[in-house]
Amino acid sequence: MEGGRERCWKPRGTGYRLSECDQKYPTGITKGDVAVTGPGNLRCKSACHGCLKKYGSNDAEKVHMEFISKCLKELDSQKLSSIAFPGLTTGFHKFPKNVASKNACRAIAQYIDDNPNTSLKEVRFVIHPEDKETFKAFCDAVQTWDLSPNTEIERKVLCRFLINQITVLIKVDKIEEEEIDMIVNSVNKSLDLGKGSLSKAIATAAGSEVAEECRRDHPSGVSEGNVVVTSAGNLKCKKICHACIPPYNQNDKSVSKTDIQNIVIKCMEKADENQCNCVAFPAFGTLYKNYPAQITAGGMLKGVDRFSKSHTQSSVKRVIIVIYGDQHSGISKAFVDESATYRGACSGPERGTQEFCRQQYHRELHPPEYWTEFTSDKSVKLWKTECDKGYHKLVDVDSSTHKAVDKLVQSTWQSQKVGHGRDAQGLSELKYTSIKVLKVQRLENIDVYENYSHFRARLFHKAGDIGVFDQLASIPQSTGDIATTKSLKEDSVLTSELYHEINEHFLFHGTKPDTYKKILSQGLDFRMAGEKGMFGQGVYLAESSTKADQYTDDKLARSKAEKRMFLVRSCLGKIHLAKTANKLQRPPCFQTGCISDSCEHSERQRCDSVVGDGSWIFREFVTYNHHQNYPEYLITYKRV
Repeated sequence: MEGGRERCWKPRGTGYRLSECDQKYPTGITKGDVAVTGPGNLRCKSACHGCLKKYGSNDAEKVHMEFISKCLKELDSQKLSSIAFPGLTTGFHKFPKNVASKNACRAIAQYIDDNPNTSLKEVRFVIHPEDKETFKAFCDAVQTWDLSPNTEIERKVLCRFLINQITVLIKVDKIEEEEIDMIVNSVNKSLDLGKGSLSKAIATAAGSEVAEECRRDHPSGVSEGNVVVTSAGNLKCKKICHACIPPYNQNDKSVSKTDIQNIVIKCMEKADENQCNCVAFPAFGTLYKNYPAQITAGGMLKGVDRFSKSHTQSSVKRVIIVIYGDQHSGISKAFVDESATYRGACSGPERGTQEFCRQQYHRELHPPEYWTEFTSDKSVKLWKTECDKGYHKLVDVDSSTHKAVDKLVQSTWQSQKVGHGRDAQGLSELKYTSIKVLKVQRLENIDVYENYSHFRARLFHKAGDIGVFDQLASIPQSTGDIATTKSLKEDSVLTSELYHEINEHFLFHGTKPDTYKKILSQGLDFRMAGEKGMFGQGVYLAESSTKADQYTDDKLARSKAEKRMFLVRSCLGKIHLAKTANKLQRPPCFQTGCISDSCEHSERQRCDSVVGDGSWIFREFVTYNHHQNYPEYLITYKRV
């Protein structure tokens, strides 16, 4: 039984019912299971009993939600229409009231979503009148009950690749918010847009006229395996294609995979008939049709492949597959795994080669796939033409990115060097040995990023022409790899879209309180730097967070108050290694017999950055182009 709830049930039951429990479940039940008996003297037709887990134990929340789902399944098996739940897990099992109530609502919503033909009509939560805290938690949860998928899910682009001539983008997002030509909806045979969370979300966003059009123009609904097209109402698209997915074939998976292929092709043919350039699909059948995510993913991508080969002159150039809902992680993984074949086939030249650099030079410019404000499903040019609220946003990063940036800060911190050097004046008096990262935010500045990307493209062209640039560690007399890059593991989230072929690295840059906002809007401008640097006027970057920390406040006003530094994405290109200080106006020439910064040789024959690697406390990394760096992460920290 759930905690002490058997004692609440016994007085109104009978010995007969307790005998029924003994007879049907002589060894009891395991945690998460449901025992079903008659009602005894209770005014109902059936009773479900369960054994749950205490909050904090392994899978306690999952067991709670699955128990509710099992109870509802039992209700359906008996063709009943109403059910009453107590405030499960809020007593003996010590669940926080808001967690218990929210999970209960979510479990019921998920069951309704997975079982659109359920006999369930009414759910009651029965709370003891003296338990005001639990009562309020359930009232709040019910009042805000939304049968749409979990709104806390992080929206992100998973991958982009080509299937023949069609660009495919897979993302976690809300399909009803897509701004494209056609949105595909998954519907039942009756074409009732009120059934299923996806169809309901699309119908709500589109407005009542679309549902009315379905009833008026398609009174018989749509047969399984077929599609119908309607207007889009208030959606930001031209048309909606409503597709009815056949039931999953448990006996022959290949049949269901083919069903998915065929319906994708039919949707794309409708898009082509309507002169649509871009179509957004949901992950067909992965909710109430119970299709395994791998079958859906394989079938949908194969459908795009078959369509693209048979419709080479089609107007459809882009397909977006939009994943959402509480099961998005598993579905996302399935699509990424299934797309590997296509991504491998279209991946092009091997990394680290001149041919790879030439290919990158010709790529259309999109924001990074992990950006969340200016997303990568649109080109930079399109974003800039549509942007009416400013070109830059400062975004709080997710936990994995925060952890990766923090790790980079700590792994490059050199406590033995705190207070050492001319630029560290006043730091020794603070008596600190480390720093604590308080916040990490990502700068999404579409204007600065565009300029940076154009500079990066120039370096790809240069590397494709003269050869991939030497890494710092391989340059004669260098003291080794760049510390930040050495600290990054290959699977770090920070290595995404980082190109070693052109010496693109993450480096630190300390900034004072009156400067960082200018950098957010304008980027790092070497023209605003002083001329006293040992290698002339340029943007100076650091591989050690200890070095960057020296420049976050005035030498005469050092403190332990909050400070800021940037983690900067920097294109060092062809590096000039300097063992002695030299006031330069730009990187020197690398032609044999010429190391001048003022010769007549072209940019193609000139280095792109300077690394001071002499007998100093820290190495210096200097760039001389306004668009050579992108200040991607703003780090707020304290000295401790």
